[in-house]
Amino acid sequence: MSALPCAPYTRVRALVPALLLALAVALPCATAAQARGNDDGRDGDRTPRLSLAASAYRDVPQDRVTVTLYAERESPQPAAGQAQVSELLGPVLERLKARPDLEVQSSGYRTDPVWQQSRVVGWRTRGSLQVSAQPSESFNRLVGELATKLNVESVAYWLSRPAQLAIERELIAEAVAAFRAKADTAAKALGFRTYSVRTVSVDGAGPIRPEPVPKVMMSRAASAESAPVPLPGAEGKTTVTVSVSGSVALEP
Repeated sequence: MSALPCAPYTRVRALVPALLLALAVALPCATAAQARGNDDGRDGDRTPRLSLAASAYRDVPQDRVTVTLYAERESPQPAAGQAQVSELLGPVLERLKARPDLEVQSSGYRTDPVWQQSRVVGWRTRGSLQVSAQPSESFNRLVGELATKLNVESVAYWLSRPAQLAIERELIAEAVAAFRAKADTAAKALGFRTYSVRTVSVDGAGPIRPEPVPKVMMSRAASAESAPVPLPGAEGKTTVTVSVSGSVALEP
């Protein structure tokens, strides 16, 4: 019995390595071309993209004020100084916490040695508290009255978180309108008829921490025999900003 011819099978086997080599060369080239298409800001359909950003801002009055008050005493022993400071701060804390319109926070106590000629001659104890409220004449008078008993260390005006969020909600529409106007202007300047939004993000920014005004020092001794002193300083303004950034596809 004669053997079947095997020449066609041999030719197919010979072509397989060549096909695999061609695929190995073609696939990296196609991948590189696709990467170049993505890197130049275009979609798969070769539509050019434009990245841009816009913002809206508003200066708003600071609606909160925080005052830091403290008492300080020196004594031969730490316990005696702590007792004296507690005696001064205790009634003030109770009085302030009884008012629902105030936010009161105790900052605790600190005791440090008093040195003289390389030796400890006593102990200095300091206790402080912070009280926050809406700026008003009545609050100014309250702090002036407290300054006859305690020392005023600092005054800080700031924008509350609820007020900041309310302003940001109003600014979102303005920032988006500015983003669209900028995209429309850029598209037409580049020779395109219109655009479509592809990606967008909205971010808000505005200081929410107290911003201290120049340091205020009103000592109890200096004001003990005088009428309550109004709170120095005045509330300022805080800039609240909303930014919109993203990319648009330019269309002919």
